Amino acid sequence: MHSNVNSATIARVQEGMRVVDATGEDLGKVAYVKMGDPEAVTTQGNETRATGLTEGFADVVAPGGREPDMPDPVRTNLLRTGFVKIKGHGLFAKDRYVSIERVRDVLDDEVRLDVGKDSLEKEA
Repeated sequence: MHSNVNSATIARVQEGMRVVDATGEDLGKVAYVKMGDPEAVTTQGNETRATGLTEGFADVVAPGGREPDMPDPVRTNLLRTGFVKIKGHGLFAKDRYVSIERVRDVLDDEVRLDVGKDSLEKEA
């Protein structure tokens, strides 16, 4: 990890925690946390092939089966570093993803990032 936040801090990030950006703006809540896999070079060949109906069914049976829902190379980079999925506020809000390298601190039930919301990746 490039940041000064250690894995013990990251391990405290839990679903449902509030997420704030570097300016203190409330971005939403943690929807999903995935620790990094430095060996994740590419996701090609690791995806299960599904089309049409089976794809929708797979989402129902295993929600979030394809996280992060991003195009490569962004997706591969997030898998390599680890990421937090942030559930946005409001009915039409897009979920966002942030590398766990951008987590500055975890205090009480709040995850604090070291970047502003404009630099976060939005779900495809």
